[in-house]
Amino acid sequence: MISRVAEVKTWVSRLGGTEGPTFGVLPRRGIAVGHDSPDTDTVTATVEFDHNGHRLLGVEYPVEGPYALVQLRTPLVPSLVITPNVGAFEPERFTPLEDTQITRNTIGALKPDAVLRRFETGTDFDRQFTVTTTDPDFASAVLSPEIRALFTGDTWFRVREVAFHGGSLWATEKGRLTEARLFTNGRRLALLAAAVTQHWRDDIFSSLARRADTSETSWRGTRRGVLGSLNGRREAVSRQPLSTLSLLVRSVVALALLLPGLSVAGNALAALSGLAPETRLTVTASFEATSGDGCATCGHGELVSGTYAVDGVEHQVSQMMWMSFGTRPDNGDVVDVSVGPLWWHPVIERTDTAVFLLLMGTAPLLAGAALARATYLPRPRKRKK
Repeated sequence: MISRVAEVKTWVSRLGGTEGPTFGVLPRRGIAVGHDSPDTDTVTATVEFDHNGHRLLGVEYPVEGPYALVQLRTPLVPSLVITPNVGAFEPERFTPLEDTQITRNTIGALKPDAVLRRFETGTDFDRQFTVTTTDPDFASAVLSPEIRALFTGDTWFRVREVAFHGGSLWATEKGRLTEARLFTNGRRLALLAAAVTQHWRDDIFSSLARRADTSETSWRGTRRGVLGSLNGRREAVSRQPLSTLSLLVRSVVALALLLPGLSVAGNALAALSGLAPETRLTVTASFEATSGDGCATCGHGELVSGTYAVDGVEHQVSQMMWMSFGTRPDNGDVVDVSVGPLWWHPVIERTDTAVFLLLMGTAPLLAGAALARATYLPRPRKRKK
């Protein structure tokens, strides 16, 4: 397995090549035509190899960015295209991540060079997927209850268009043709090929597809890394896997919500519980600011400046917003305050200010915690009753 992965990685990194594919399809103005057809579009990379008894072909082609077309060689059967629908699970649940992936993957997907007709199964499957085919009888036979359950229950099938055409079973995905996409997508195609063995009209291939090893270990190896382990947990509860970029963005957003929320709420709780240092603020300036006071950053509100000491060290506050509902102190007054122990160490005037800060900090804290949990500890989706 290790040598095969290394070999494929080398092939993928070599763009172009003098030898063309021996099976499958290539792009021509958005249409999937035979691999030996003349006047095909320029492709960025191709790689063809055998793995676990199957013949695989990977093609990268540009459509306002790279698209990866992974194909598995099959016998010739009628054309059949199964396309996931955006918003298919509404109003029961909202799936923006899936809908975005569906749009990205299908907008540049190749369409078979054949006259296709709409086919419906007469089940809820028709709400979640659009099926077109050249042979309704073939589509009806392939889309058995078991195959429909595979498409609706597997997160991989729910966001990728799958096609049977021209002796090839393929799926298209937005992005570069990478080693991970070759083996991940190839494995799912092999799983589908094994599930429809009785419909291939070729006993040799049917036997091959049924006996082929489709385990994740045999296709991707045992090394999964942090992202692989996380995505394994997500797929186990029917959640879409995350890319490295998606995980990074989610983590940064969660931290951007958690850290400020923790600081604000933590300082407020410390003041309410008596854990925050208590001191006395000597007011050196007290006024109500307006936009005409020449202070561009003050805005409107009651402002106080002054000095206080904590552990023998004197600190100054300048034009602090007086947030308490109580009367604003005058110049020269000395008032009791608390100082938050967490950064940015705010001066908290009274109990009502602490309560307001606690409420203000709780919202981003809960939002960040919810995003972190949904990312790292996802829960199974609630199924429709």
